[in-house]
Amino acid sequence: MFNFLSEKFIKDYKNTDNPEVRLKLISLSSSISIILNIILAISKLVIGLIANSASIINDAFNNLSDTMVAILAFLGSKLSRKPADKEHPHGHGRMEFLVSMFVGILIMYVGFQLFLNSIGKFKEDNFVKMNFTIALILILSILAKIYIYILNRRLYFKLDSELNYGVMVDSRNDILSTLAIIISLYIQKYVDFNVDAIAGIFLSVAVFIPGFNMFKDTLNYLIGERINPEIEEKISIILLDNDFIVGFHNLEIHEYGKGHVDGSVDVEIAQNLSLLVAHMLITDIQKRIKKEVGIKLSIHMDPTYTLIIDDDIKKQIENLEEKAKYDYEDF
Repeated sequence: MFNFLSEKFIKDYKNTDNPEVRLKLISLSSSISIILNIILAISKLVIGLIANSASIINDAFNNLSDTMVAILAFLGSKLSRKPADKEHPHGHGRMEFLVSMFVGILIMYVGFQLFLNSIGKFKEDNFVKMNFTIALILILSILAKIYIYILNRRLYFKLDSELNYGVMVDSRNDILSTLAIIISLYIQKYVDFNVDAIAGIFLSVAVFIPGFNMFKDTLNYLIGERINPEIEEKISIILLDNDFIVGFHNLEIHEYGKGHVDGSVDVEIAQNLSLLVAHMLITDIQKRIKKEVGIKLSIHMDPTYTLIIDDDIKKQIENLEEKAKYDYEDF
């Protein structure tokens, strides 16, 4: 279903390297999750209230929180697509992570409220029993959540989206918690203590923990955690893969949303190169880094030494001068 809708509503939907396409796919998956979670929440809430089941009611509110997660994911992808403006020259890509942080807070809040509700249920002695209607609703819920989980898991690995990750984790927990509810209601027939309330407590913990992890991870990103050292190593290899740059310092890389990474660096370059040759060299390096690493890197030249120009170096300089005649362009 998702592929059909993607093909119908998203132009060039297979080009996931395009940030615009990526965010549109996140929006579409979020829309599907919103609709399914609303249906599940209403169904479970009605059944839970009729059966007076803490775990089913908790699961219904968990689905409502999942709906909010999906709505926030939808809004986050929309806001992240806003182009750069005067106040935000690097665009609005970080809105995806800011919204993800709020999603984590919401999930933690719901988990805490579910915990309090389950504690209160221990005072009741009207135990819930399994029947056909309850079993049918819960099984259909599991099937719907399996679909949402598989869809968002595939998109998480394909698009590297924290928003899809949040929906995926919620769906996984819902599958496990709904299975726990079915098992607890079955066990209730054979015991005289409130298994339903215990299942509700476990569900609340299962909701809270991924919300906390999501909040922590996105907060670290927004604070400015170090980028993957492997990326720095790739940039280092490209910067030094020539006979004119002997070192570099002050390498700084900033991510402004998935697919929008900028950076800057100071390179130690020979001072006796012509401005044209130095510019051509730096432009080639910038293009290579953009192509191979995906980072737009601004390079500041520090003329720190005098290059001994032998025949090999002279030939390289002539090649750069010749290239500049036909391939001169700003990066």
